[in-house]
Amino acid sequence: DAKAECLNTAENVTLFDQSCFAKFRLDGRDALVILNQVSANQMDVPVGKVVYTQWLNDRGGIEADVTITRLSETSFLIVTIVGSQTRDFNWLRRSIPDDAHAFLTDISSGLPMLALMGPRSRELLEKVTGADLSNESMPFGTSRMIDIGYAPVRVNRLTYVGELGYELFIEADFAQHVFDVLVEAGAEFGLQHGGFFAINSMRMEKGYRHWGHDIGEEDTPLQAGLGFAVDWQKPDFRGRDALLRAREAGMPTRRLVQ
Repeated sequence: DAKAECLNTAENVTLFDQSCFAKFRLDGRDALVILNQVSANQMDVPVGKVVYTQWLNDRGGIEADVTITRLSETSFLIVTIVGSQTRDFNWLRRSIPDDAHAFLTDISSGLPMLALMGPRSRELLEKVTGADLSNESMPFGTSRMIDIGYAPVRVNRLTYVGELGYELFIEADFAQHVFDVLVEAGAEFGLQHGGFFAINSMRMEKGYRHWGHDIGEEDTPLQAGLGFAVDWQKPDFRGRDALLRAREAGMPTRRLVQ
């Protein structure tokens, strides 16, 4: 049950299937400029960096809550919740100028996503990959390609449950193989399977937000406790003026707390 899954995630390692998360790619020489205009956080980061950010409306309200990985100088991977897949895709599509060199693609169905979470997740991944996943080699919020079995896998060091964790993005034709490799090797580390009730319980305990439940288009990052995900030094992004006015006025008038 969810309680047992939470306990195992805190003590060993749990495997979650998060393939339903929506995944988009934005490619092109104008991709960075476009993402910086719609994202509250700074997107001009080194290749292999993962950024947590919100997309805001003109009132400073949160239209989307996403993670964005810089794949190259001109390519980005955007991950959002399945409930916002069509909404977020179209929000970004409408933000691309007609004359921009940028190409938005929904790659959700071709890129399953597994997540290994728990204090022994690093041990398990290092065993099946032979890669150095130490804090020095792969700090939080970074991304790299690693081979698992005979499959090339993009690994993002992130967590939505509060424990050490990794998100694994796998091409669809390799997904079953990677799953089998992880399950077979995971027996040594106490691997168990977890579901979304467990994820929801743990993310609420840690104070991680969920768009559509805790936050929405009427809440600003200041009201949601997400001011840390705003780059106040960026000269121009949608919703910035409204956020600055709110901050200067002593807002928020309400604040989400756990």
